[in-house]
Formats: sequence, C-alpha cells, structure tokens
Amino acid sequence: MTPRDIALTLNAIQIAMRDSTRVDQVHVVEETTCRGAFARLLEQLKDTPEGKELIELRPELNKDQVDLDALRRLPRHTLGGAYVAHLDDNGLSADTQAVLTKYVPDPDIAYLVRRFRQTHDVWHPLVALGVTPHEEVLVHAFSYGQLHLPLSALVLFFGGLKHGVLERRWNMLRHTMIETYRAGRRAKSLMAVHWESLWEVPVEEVRRRYDIAPVPV
Repeated sequence: MTPRDIALTLNAIQIAMRDSTRVDQVHVVEETTCRGAFARLLEQLKDTPEGKELIELRPELNKDQVDLDALRRLPRHTLGGAYVAHLDDNGLSADTQAVLTKYVPDPDIAYLVRRFRQTHDVWHPLVALGVTPHEEVLVHAFSYGQLHLPLSALVLFFGGLKHGVLERRWNMLRHTMIETYRAGRRAKSLMAVHWESLWEVPVEEVRRRYDIAPVPV
C-alpha cells in the first residue's frame, strides 16, 4: 500500500465507523487494501475452466445485464427470486455494487472487485442473512472464510467492536461469527460461479450444490 492508500483507508474506516451504511467507503477500503488478494485470485481463476470463462465473458449483475423484472416473476424460493427479493425488501439497487472502481488500474483485477461486490448480494440469501449492520459483519465472516480478503478482516475487527462488543451481541462474537467463517471455509469456491445461469434453481439446491450452510442467527 502506498501512503495515499493508507490515508484513504484510514479516512474511509473513520467514516464507516460513524455510519455503517456508507457502502461507498467500504468500496474505498476494498480497493486500497485488496488489490494484491484479487491479483492472486485472478491467477487461481485462470487455472480453472469456470474462472477462465468468467474473466473472458465478464458478466455483471447490474440492470443492463440482468432482467430484474423477470426475476421478480420467479418464486421467492429460487435463487433469482430470493436475490431480487433481497434487493427489493431492503431498498437496494444492483447498481450500487456495480459502480466502477477508482483505485484499481488493472482491468482484470478491477472486474474481480466489481464481481465480488455484486455477488455479495447473492450470498446474502444463500447464507440467510439480512442487511442489519451486525448481519453485514457476519456476511464478511463468510467472505473471509472464502477469500481471506483484508477488507473482510477489517470489517470483522471494526464491525465486531461496534456491532458486537458495543451492542453486547455476545453470542454473535462467541459463536455465530466463528460458525459463519467456518461455513465460508467449508463451502466450495464461489467466485467463479455463473450465478446468472442459476436464477431458476431453488435456493436449497444451490446450497447443496456448493456446500453452503445458512447461518443460524
């Protein structure tokens, strides 16, 4: 990390600690701290057929490439129905996570950063977690089990302090965070999954296919 990266990271953490809804500041931390991790992930993906296809096709979970109205017509127990219900029920937009990167010059790594952001909202219904601040921390526990990104480590530390210690969520700190991290470790690698081909598949079937255990909150 450069001195500029460090300054940007510290400023973003300070803002996000005051307001946990500042997704834009989470994006800053992600871009300044995770370039190396995503570069290593890129090399791993290039060694698999699914990963190569992902890098070549570069699908995006945004309103230009995903017909959200079609997903709204799917039953809520399907992956597509559960994904769009997660967005609609919580007042979210797919494009929030599809914003272009500002601090990642390499186009392949920048794509992986965006893809990780976008699939974050697919992982939510798969692990059965909502969007309250402490649940967002738990999603990052699952993410850390999957990818060991510095961003997730920082969310677990600072989010654990704010939404665990200060909110006195002792069961979350002692048990649920650990269980969710282990669930991420046990699940198959998810970054190369072409979620767009699974919209009509029941969520339970997707969980079985990728060994994903929902979180008992």
